[in-house]
This record gives sequence, structure tokens and C-alpha cells, in this order.
Amino acid sequence: MPNKTFLVLFFMACFSCRKPQDTASIETIRYQVDTVMVDGKGHLFDLTYLLLNSDYCEQDGFLYTYNKFDHGIDKIDLDLMELEDNYPLQKEGPDGTGSWISSLKSMGDGKLFLAGQFGGHFNLEGRLVKKFEWERLSGIKGGIADEEYVYQQMANPSFDHLAFALVIDDLADRISLKKLNTSDTLISTYEIDPYGNYKKYTLGDLTSYNKWDPRVFIASQDDKIIVSHEFSNDFYVYDPMEDNLESVTYSSIHTPSKVTITTEGDLVNSTDDRISALQFYLEQVSFGPLAHDKQRKRYYRLSASSKFGQEKKENRILHETISVKVFLTVFDQEFNFLSEIPIPELSNKSSAKYFVKDGKLWVFQNRDDELGFVRVAISE
Repeated sequence: MPNKTFLVLFFMACFSCRKPQDTASIETIRYQVDTVMVDGKGHLFDLTYLLLNSDYCEQDGFLYTYNKFDHGIDKIDLDLMELEDNYPLQKEGPDGTGSWISSLKSMGDGKLFLAGQFGGHFNLEGRLVKKFEWERLSGIKGGIADEEYVYQQMANPSFDHLAFALVIDDLADRISLKKLNTSDTLISTYEIDPYGNYKKYTLGDLTSYNKWDPRVFIASQDDKIIVSHEFSNDFYVYDPMEDNLESVTYSSIHTPSKVTITTEGDLVNSTDDRISALQFYLEQVSFGPLAHDKQRKRYYRLSASSKFGQEKKENRILHETISVKVFLTVFDQEFNFLSEIPIPELSNKSSAKYFVKDGKLWVFQNRDDELGFVRVAISE
């Protein structure tokens, strides 16, 4: 795709994380869009899950992505746009990762945080440097209760003695943020769902495991941990240095700020009922995680509203997507809402991996099973 420059006039309303601002103005935003492809040199990249299990390292400028085909790590040079190397991992033994990986975070200095069956720091030679054992603390005060399980884990390069996890309580249908400090083997718990969005947007029988959970994201950006929800735009910023959790709310311009529910979470009828409800939610809005732009001191977030048809492809739960409208929301360094604009060139890419490199938003693109990115350069 050739470079394209777009001039967008939009209404900008400014909000604080704690109280709304009364001022409003008209701003001019320009953005350029292009597409780049990665040379795999004959190597098969794992594009199954939209590259969600990957991380861009600002320290060394490489993209690290988990490849389930060979249970290894692909290291990609985003300046040369080619595969740099592939590092195999062990599933068992003293350096074993377990049979699957669900979270990956670059810690810098050739070290990765990998989490699946457990979480730990590994070097690129595949050796385990540090292991985080949540289950070993099960039963203690503040630990993982019998009715809870670790849903997703994350780490932050500035605090390598800490691990963070989203933990789900199946009996109460609640989700919380927990922090494991290996220095004192203490687990702390933080409220990141005060409005009960996890339970509200769960479809199915809440008294059993037969239910569909909404997505909740945990992101490690700059020196913060950010938890956000798929169907509501409020998000929660944890500062490990200050041991402080901040709630951020704002009003979306082009989409609802939260999904209007069709059920109170007690949908126990057919699978078709759940499909209809989920599509109804996605037609309203689906919010993605936040990505930090260190160069411009901004945070970016994609959201989307989808339109579905009547046809359904084989082995797919939802009906065929007819169209997707994607929007970019911009926040400043203190998470004050700055702007929200439509990005038509990102249609069908809101649920894929995105990150910021050199002041540009890079959004994963699968082009004929080849790894590529749509890049959005924003200027004000």
C-alpha cells in the first residue's frame, strides 16, 4: 500500500482521569498509512492468533513472537523487515515452559517473560532464569483461592521481581488484578472491575463453567500495568512504584462508552442465543488494549463496531463479518482523553496485535498467510 496522507477535522473534548474538562476545540489531525511485509526467509510464522502473543522491545528494536508450530520464539528485525532468528523452547525439564504459552513480554537484555502453565523469565537460549509460582502460595491470605484460577499473566521490565495476573473467581463471576512479589512472597489484590463488567457481559449459565467470558486485557506499557475491558471503555492503571491504582473514565465520541446488554448474564438457552447476543455486543463496540508511544508521550487505543451478515463459514461461531469501522483514541501521558478519529484503513484489524514503534502505530496484517503490518503515522 503506498503512503497516503489524510487530513481529518474532528471535535475534541478533553477529560481528566479524575474529572471532566469543560473546554472543547476543533483540531486538525494528519495521518499517513502504509503497509510493510516481513521476509520470513522460508520460515513459517504463526499467525493463528493475530500475533497477539508477541511483544515489541523498545530496548533492542526487535519484535518477539511465540510460534506454536515449533514451540519457539521468532525474533524479527522491524528495521530490515526480516526474520532475525528463531529460538527453540523446551516443554519439560528444569527449563520447561509447559506445553503452551499465552503471554509474552520482552524484559530487555535478551530476557523474556513467558507465561502459560506457569510464568517465568527465560533467556533467549531457553534457560529458565526466574519462576513465578502462584499456585505454591494457594491457601494463604491474599493468595489464589480454590475457586480462583490465573487467567492471564504479565510482567514489567522496570520491576523484574514482580509478576501480575488477572485472576477469575468462578463462584462470584469476578475478575481481579493480583501482584506477586518474589522478594517477600506476598500476593496483593486490586479491584479492576468495580462495575461488574466481567459478570455483566458473560453469556451463559453463571452457576457453571458453561459460559462465554468477555475479554479482559492486561498490558505492560512504560512503567505501568493497564487493565481494560472489551465492552466498556473504563480502564485501570497500576503504578508499581507508588503502589497506586487509578481508574480512568471518558466519553467515547464515535461509539458507545459501553455496550448495552441484552441479558443480565443469565443466558442459559441455546448456542444461537449466545451468538445473537455476542454479535449484538460487537455491533455496538469492542475496545482494545492501550499502547504507549514513548516518543510522542501518548497512549493509543483502537475500538471497533462490526456488522454481520447471514452466512457463517465452516467452524466459525459468529456469522460472516460484512464491515468493520475502526477508531483510534488518543490519550496523553497522564491518561487524559485527547481525541478520537476514524481510521478506515484499519478495517478488520481492531482485534489484532498493535504496538508503537518510532512514533507509528503498527497493526498486524495477515496478507495471504504472510506477516505484514499497516503503519499509521499521526501528526497534530
